[in-house]
Amino acid sequence: MKFLNLPYVLAAMVLASSSSTSGNGVAAFTLPKQQSHSIIKTTPPTTTTQLNLESLEQKTPDDKQTKFLLDTYGEKSRTFRRNVFSASDWVKSRRSNRFIDTLLRTNQSALVRQLGIEIAFISLVATFIVTYNNFFVYGWIDLDGIQHAPTHFDLPTLGASPFIVSLPAFELPKEPFSLTSGSLGLLLSFRTNVSYKRWNEARTAWGKVINDSRSIARMGAIWSKSYKDTIDDAALQRLGDAICSFSRTLMNRTLPPQEDETNFNIYTYQIGDQNYGEVLRTAKHRPTAALAEISNIMVDFQLNPLHQVEVERVVTGLCDALGASERIFTSPVPTFYTRH
Repeated sequence: MKFLNLPYVLAAMVLASSSSTSGNGVAAFTLPKQQSHSIIKTTPPTTTTQLNLESLEQKTPDDKQTKFLLDTYGEKSRTFRRNVFSASDWVKSRRSNRFIDTLLRTNQSALVRQLGIEIAFISLVATFIVTYNNFFVYGWIDLDGIQHAPTHFDLPTLGASPFIVSLPAFELPKEPFSLTSGSLGLLLSFRTNVSYKRWNEARTAWGKVINDSRSIARMGAIWSKSYKDTIDDAALQRLGDAICSFSRTLMNRTLPPQEDETNFNIYTYQIGDQNYGEVLRTAKHRPTAALAEISNIMVDFQLNPLHQVEVERVVTGLCDALGASERIFTSPVPTFYTRH
């Protein structure tokens, strides 16, 4: 024992004590295991209320709904309200007694019939509120000028005197209407200005269609004659049918098929070239088919290249008017500005 060193003895005692606590002697000489860090998968918290975003999309009416809507007075009368004024119509509109005639035909007004449900609803609600407040809250004045007290309901109680029920008045403070009148006026002015702007833009596009159609017919008739001794009447008839068909297909493009498809098919059967009529009936985009027919006819005329370029420029103008009409037709006024 005299060869034992005291530091070594102390070290052996420490190792022995650690091995006894671990339950295994070898464990005292092994490195501690590293803790494994497992990735905890978290799921987003579920909300009790989920927004139904699909309900925000405006659904397009199906064929049955469209037929039902077209059967209403407002849609049926649209055919007779597409007026184009002549000189005689302007003379009639300037007559001095037009106010009296308009006043006598108020019940025949299309606007009154279109707003009949809204007018009836507001009238009934206003009549109910006035009657309720006068008879049950404030009292009323008869035709002789006598003030009458409001009607009360007496409920029997356990005591000697009955319990009188006082009903609250249906009224709103004036401040909200005074504060929001300016904003409502701006919204109303904006809607009126946008509606007129859209109408004027559509009328401008339609005027461009008329002017460019006349220009194509004039250039086709004159320039085709300048290259030949005689005018090819059949080719000019084809050109006239193609020009007229563009306006008719543009009209068909902006009307529901339930309203115009039958009339359009009747029109196509009246075209001289039935091959072209079949093309219009089966085309996916009928105005574009009409523009293609115009270009094909002008190519068949074998015009001077400079004249051909000029004609194509006018045909491109028709395409621009088509795009403007479709843009106006497919882009309604924002709902935020119309529901007030």
